[in-house]
Amino acid sequence: MKRLRAIILLVLLTASWACQAERLKCVDIDSYDHVNYDACYLQFPARHHRFEALYRKIEHIRRGGTGVVNILHVGGSHVQAGVMSHRLRCDFGQMMPGRPQSRGLMFPFRAVRTNAPRDYEFSPSGIWKGVRCLDRTLSCPLGLSGAAAMTCSEDCALDLSVDSAFAFQRLRVLGEARGGEVRPYMVTAAADTLWAGQAGGDFLFTLPQPVRECRLCFDGLQGDSSQFVLRGVWPERDGVGMTYTGCGINGAAVPSWLRCELFTEELGRLCPPDLVIFGIGINDANIMSTKFSAEAFKENYRELINGILRVSPNAAFLFVTNNDCWLRVGKRRHVYNANGPVVEQAMTELALEFNGAVFNQFQVMGGLGSSREWVMAGLMNRDHIHFLSSGYQLMADLIYNAFVQDYNDYIR
Repeated sequence: MKRLRAIILLVLLTASWACQAERLKCVDIDSYDHVNYDACYLQFPARHHRFEALYRKIEHIRRGGTGVVNILHVGGSHVQAGVMSHRLRCDFGQMMPGRPQSRGLMFPFRAVRTNAPRDYEFSPSGIWKGVRCLDRTLSCPLGLSGAAAMTCSEDCALDLSVDSAFAFQRLRVLGEARGGEVRPYMVTAAADTLWAGQAGGDFLFTLPQPVRECRLCFDGLQGDSSQFVLRGVWPERDGVGMTYTGCGINGAAVPSWLRCELFTEELGRLCPPDLVIFGIGINDANIMSTKFSAEAFKENYRELINGILRVSPNAAFLFVTNNDCWLRVGKRRHVYNANGPVVEQAMTELALEFNGAVFNQFQVMGGLGSSREWVMAGLMNRDHIHFLSSGYQLMADLIYNAFVQDYNDYIR
């Protein structure tokens, strides 16, 4: 009888776990005639085990276990704009109800006079100069952000504001002083002044309670004789269940990220990824098809992936293929970029090699020439390269729903 009760209890617990596990819901999406919904799924050319490990970790945390799921999204202008990555951040955040999220890495793009995500804001004062991973010769080491903001201006400051959902208890300043001793300090909204401590090579501020606004200042700058190089800030909060970090630089290709010598060190120290979403390729393929080398493209990706595997051996990789786009071939002449299918095949081969998944954005749009339909539908910019906000949000929801469908299929 006791054995029978134990078996019944085990069955009930298993049913309860399965019921809880299947609560993940897809987000609602408006119907569009030009979206190929038959292609909206994760393709696995090889084994599924890396995603299975990710799904087990997610479910463990969802059921009250300890740990943090770290998601890294790397790309170019599609990621720097922040619309797609933030929509994915919010979508994935639904997996961890009741647990706070971390915003992940933030960088003062406006200080170096370029566009920035809208879910946080840096208001700069003083004079700042920018360095990006697009530069073949770098004046300073770069890390996870792919950029640096440099200042020697004595009156420089950065006013930081984040959404209340991403309030932080600690703030790491990633950077270094040059030519003298420069120390960051923080002025809170309550006008309290806090000095940073040292933590693993970073400057770390600890606050008595979560905040969403502060001012960062730098003591010790003396004109050209001293300088501070800022590579970004990293917010922290107790009880976080998920961190979603978007790393995007306008115009970045895979070799651009390979120039960031501190990339894997900062990645391993701050957020060893459980899931990496690769959206790099649109700039690599922005050349005539006769000049694009799929083998060189894959070899660059291999180098980047192997660096990530050194700090996170169990990471799951999701390759998002290029969107259909124009290629400029003259002063006023464009053609549809024939490298789209080539990148599609190359990413499929990388997923086969590294046991990853592919979300075939190229086919989801409708294949070669489909960007015209997306422009006419008001989802894509007239440059036929970048989406409008509605298009980025739609694509993010499609990616998330494909992830949820695969997750639900596995846990059943």
